Amino acid sequence: MAIKSFRGPSSKNLNKKIYQNILVKDHMSNDVITFKKDDYIFDVMKILTENKISGAPVLSKSGKLVGMISETDIMKTIIDSQYYNMPINKKKVSYYMTDYVDYISPNNTIFEIASKFITHKRRRFPVVNNGKLIGIISKIDLINASLTLKSTNYN
Repeated sequence: MAIKSFRGPSSKNLNKKIYQNILVKDHMSNDVITFKKDDYIFDVMKILTENKISGAPVLSKSGKLVGMISETDIMKTIIDSQYYNMPINKKKVSYYMTDYVDYISPNNTIFEIASKFITHKRRRFPVVNNGKLIGIISKIDLINASLTLKSTNYN
């Protein structure tokens, strides 16, 4: 009597992982503080500290996303004010903001975005739909979203 296989019956669905579809739009912040390119950096500093946030999107007059201003950008203003002996309140956001903005879609999953946070070394991403800013998602938003995962996803 010959034995053909030591393997038991296999199921094609047994090895297939099932991921929950946890979307950015369900966990992003909708109430976003934004700035204009013509805003003074001193006012931005006050607003960021009052609201305990580390950065915000910069919009054009027509409402298009044109940049981001972060606490790192603001550190540059502090250095410039010391080095050039210039008052901070005279500079505008457009001088210090980051022009290139990585943004994401509201229909991305948190798994896709978690990877993007690591590779791009960002603290937040603006969420854009049809060219319009609709929200912002931060690392802590992803951490909160991950708390809703079922334990079966971590096998």
